[in-house]
Amino acid sequence: MRCRFSFAFLSLLLLLPSVNSFAVTRDEIKSALEARYRYTVPGFFGDFKAIGSVLIVQEEGLRKHKPSALFKPNVIAGGRITASGGSGLPLGGNLDGSLKVGDQLYLYGISSGDDYVELNLFTVKTVVVTGSGTRGPTPLQATTRFRYDGGLAGVSSRQVINDIAHWFRTEEEARRAPDGRATRTIRLGQTLDEVVAIFGAPEKEILLGSKTVLVYRDVKVVFVDGKVTDAE
Repeated sequence: MRCRFSFAFLSLLLLLPSVNSFAVTRDEIKSALEARYRYTVPGFFGDFKAIGSVLIVQEEGLRKHKPSALFKPNVIAGGRITASGGSGLPLGGNLDGSLKVGDQLYLYGISSGDDYVELNLFTVKTVVVTGSGTRGPTPLQATTRFRYDGGLAGVSSRQVINDIAHWFRTEEEARRAPDGRATRTIRLGQTLDEVVAIFGAPEKEILLGSKTVLVYRDVKVVFVDGKVTDAE
């Protein structure tokens, strides 16, 4: 009996490293998202230092409101909206606080907690908000949080990416071929960031000095000095 118990206990110990190897930290999930989406960096005078990924709304029900540090995020859990974002106060005038399918959003940043990933989103379209304290047109905030009851430790980067893609698609993903599949194009001279924006995070990244290879399920993309030189 003791021998049988010891064997079973030893077998369990041998399994533990393989189980833990599938665990993904919230920092790893955030890194995977940052490899897929590019940030927009606003300037001080209403301009932009950098324009990143434009996300296109795919579902109704999300809310937007004038920018504020107290903005309540839209919360999505289990594939549905569990809390509407924004403020209980109306925007004013004839402005509608609802996001519509097809609305375009800039991504200003990504944050994460033990059980959520949050996208700091602002509308591409600017509006004049009466009483907002801003001069001239301003973008509206539409920050959205994806919450997981079991915590981020229980989900994969791929699941989070898929959950986000159900609600928001990049411009590249939204361009559909007649058969319904996204048209993805690789061109000579494209940068690493441009390819990742089109194809998403690679399954593998091989670093060979000035040469880099991104490995996807159906293609390998070769870069030299950060530019596409070949694809297989």
